[in-house]
Formats: sequence, structure tokens, C-alpha cells
Amino acid sequence: MDQYLFVFSQVHPQFRRAELESICDLYGIAWDRNKDFLSDEHHVCLFEFPSVNDVLRILSRSVLVKYALEWIASAGTYQDLYEAVAKRRDRILKYDSTEQSFAIKMQTIGKKRMRISSHDVILKIGEALGFQRSPVNLSNPCNMFYVIEENVSIWFQRLHCGKLKNVYSLKDRCYIGNTTLDPELSFLQANIAKVNVGSIVLDPFCGTGGLMVAAAHFGAAVMGTEINYQVARGVVNYVGKSSRAGVKYHTAEKSVAANFQQYGTDVYFMGLVIADASQHNLWYPGIHFNTVPVFDAIITDPPYGVREKGQKVGVKEKNESWIIKNTDHLIHFPEKAKYSILSTFLDLIDLACKLLVVGGRLLFWFPVLVAE
Repeated sequence: MDQYLFVFSQVHPQFRRAELESICDLYGIAWDRNKDFLSDEHHVCLFEFPSVNDVLRILSRSVLVKYALEWIASAGTYQDLYEAVAKRRDRILKYDSTEQSFAIKMQTIGKKRMRISSHDVILKIGEALGFQRSPVNLSNPCNMFYVIEENVSIWFQRLHCGKLKNVYSLKDRCYIGNTTLDPELSFLQANIAKVNVGSIVLDPFCGTGGLMVAAAHFGAAVMGTEINYQVARGVVNYVGKSSRAGVKYHTAEKSVAANFQQYGTDVYFMGLVIADASQHNLWYPGIHFNTVPVFDAIITDPPYGVREKGQKVGVKEKNESWIIKNTDHLIHFPEKAKYSILSTFLDLIDLACKLLVVGGRLLFWFPVLVAE
């Protein structure tokens, strides 16, 4: 078992364990489930894995692990670190080759750097390595070695690879709305839900499809329902007001389907239905009058009534000024009534009980007032 230092993102520390457990379960990776993740103020953690391939598979999906490093040596002071590295030359001699360039970098995590010159540290670490043949390449090295300074520990490690590439930035996404979920949170939900190739995923409050985009990235077939016809019509095209700063109106090219085409995952997009998530009759299969579990995961971000109000099909009190006296009702849209937060989440859990296969997962965000 080799040791690897995981450097975590400093956001959403409360989800680190849940994401790592789900990814390891998904790929059948053995790891110490009793591992202490320390406090939210600590952003590095040392793990043991049977193979570097296990680490690479975790990094291919995780959004909370920034990068992982192969452990070489650690100490409480720089002088002790130089000596520890020198004693472990047998472990790093395989990197001393004319075909493998290298570089050394320093990084401080969660604290101010000690009053010591980074240039001096890198020179002394280089001397401790004792490389004779490997050339230095600061711009694009084959092997990147890191000196990590974190609280009372100093680590020297070899970088393996970084986190999932941030190609899903909302700044570049074709079609977004006021409540489009942050990509990092979308991928976090997909990971905890164990979404994988061949999974069938539903988002009953899909909006502009941010969560479906994340699930489709991992090869899942996705579909959604949305009660707001103005947003849902974007499946084909919808020309209306844009939520993007500096842009007044959508064009016909801005749509939910266009988001999947942008990322090359349109083959996984099964479609979007204009529907009321509170009406579960939508899923009844004809004469059988019962639902059939079909979805491997339901991931969603229901409306809380802050930036987006909860709505369902219903009848609300009429205002005399709303009534059209003549009979020329060219277009009619179903009336919508208030959909309370309590009813929203109770209906969502009920829907999951009916539609999720055994072992399927329901992931949703729930509003909490931190002050209370």
C-alpha cells in the first residue's frame, strides 16, 4: 500500500467524506473508512491505496480533491525534511533519468509561510535528491515535486495529476438561468449519487439543466421535468430575457439541448417534459396503475421561494382585472398555485420511493438558516 497526500479544496469541507466514499464504492477501491478527515480548517489528508490507478480514478471524478501527491518524506522542520529526503533516495532514483525532466515547487496551505527563502529550500531539496541525469524543466516537467507546508508538518511529494478540469464554467455555458446551480455543486451531487455510465437519472426540477449536464458528463442517460414553460421551451428554442449580465435577450440558439451539444453529451439527453413535479400520475404506466422503479438516481435542486418561487398546477383566487370578457382565448396556460417547501420535499421523497431502483439514491439541497 502506497501513501498519497490529498490536497482538498477549501470549500464545502463537510462533503469531503461523502464524495470520497461514493467514488471509492463506485469503483470498488479499498481504503480506510475510519480515516479521520481532521477539522474543516485542515485541507490535506494522507491516505493509503493499493495502486496509483486507484488515485487516478478518484481524481478523474472528484471536485473536492484539488490534486494528489505520492508521499516521499515528511518532517516538522526543514532541516529534518532534507535529511529524510536524503535517506529515501532509493525510492526516488527511478525518476533520475535523462528521459524524465523534473521541477520542485513550494506551496503553503492554511497558514503563512515560515520565514525561510523558497529558493534556498528548493536548492537544498535538490541536493538531497541527488539527481545526476534528470534535467530541470520548470515549464513542463515530467515529474513535479512539491514541498507542502501545512500547519506543523512539512511534506515532500511527487505530483500525480490535478482535479477534474473546469470546462463547465457558467461563464462559458450556452444557456443559464437565475438559479442555475454552480458546476462544483452539480458534480458533487452526481458523485455522491454514484452516477456512472449507463445510469438513468431524473431531475424533477431541472430548470436549465445544470444537474443533468453534470450527470451526462459521466455517461448517464438524463431527463428532467420543469413546470416553468418559458424555461422548458428552451428544449427547442426560447427567445426571452437572459439571466446573463450584459445580455438582454436569449436567441433561438440558447436552449437546454444546446448545453449538451456544447459539451458533446447530447447523446445522453433523453429530453425535458413540461410537467408539475407534484403530480406523480405522470409516471403511471397505463392500465397497471402503479409506478415501475426505473431511475438509478434522482438529483435535483428544488425551489426554496427565494430567487425562484415554488409552484404547482392549481387554482388561485381570481382578480376581476384578470378576467377577459370576450371569448377570444387564443392561448391558455394552466394556472399555478403556491407550492410550500414542506410539500415540495415530502412529494420529492414520495416520488423517489416510487421511481428509484433498489440501491438508487436521492440527492437534493435543503435550505437551512445558519443563524438558527
